[in-house]
Amino acid sequence: MNWDIRLRRNSSSRGRSGFSARSTLWSRSGFTLIELLVVIAVIGVLISILIPALQSAKRSARRLTCASTLRQVGVGLLAYVQENRDVFPEVSIMPSIGPAPLLIDNPVYIADVLKNFTGKNPKAFLCPADETDVGRPAPNFGKSYFESERSSYIYRTRLLNGRNLADVKALLRRFGMEAGDNEIWLMSDYDNFHGEGGKPGARRYVYIDGHVGDYEF
Repeated sequence: MNWDIRLRRNSSSRGRSGFSARSTLWSRSGFTLIELLVVIAVIGVLISILIPALQSAKRSARRLTCASTLRQVGVGLLAYVQENRDVFPEVSIMPSIGPAPLLIDNPVYIADVLKNFTGKNPKAFLCPADETDVGRPAPNFGKSYFESERSSYIYRTRLLNGRNLADVKALLRRFGMEAGDNEIWLMSDYDNFHGEGGKPGARRYVYIDGHVGDYEF
């Protein structure tokens, strides 16, 4: 009789223990799942915040690199001028299209003219923001400016070609523009590499005094 009562008690106790263990396990599993969902949600929010920030940082880095490269090209251009009796070189405005404004048969690339003043490194004229542009017309459809013109930077041909600095300033005065060395730009990005056209910083310019800025005179 006593043995029977003990067996029943033990069986009842084991049943309650098993149920309790399963309930605890289920409760813990449910809490872990909620935690996992919360973590996933937090990660999603962080990614949505970080990706635009990283993209902005990348654009800023490319803009700074491009400005530094443009400044070095400007230094090379001024070195050329000093070695050529203060006369600016004569080059084509868009060599991949033709020699204009030069009245000759073959186009002249600014990168070729200045190669001895830029370390003979072709990539000295490459802006990292100058990427393949599908919007350009033939024969340059799908090409970057560096690929077609050997330079990401356009030379101010119509003002500078074959003139010395005194002639350049005299020409500007004829149009009512009294400009100093920090106001006359020499070269710029070929296109709006760094933002929407018309907004400050979309296109960079290097000036006679060597600084790089956003405003063109």
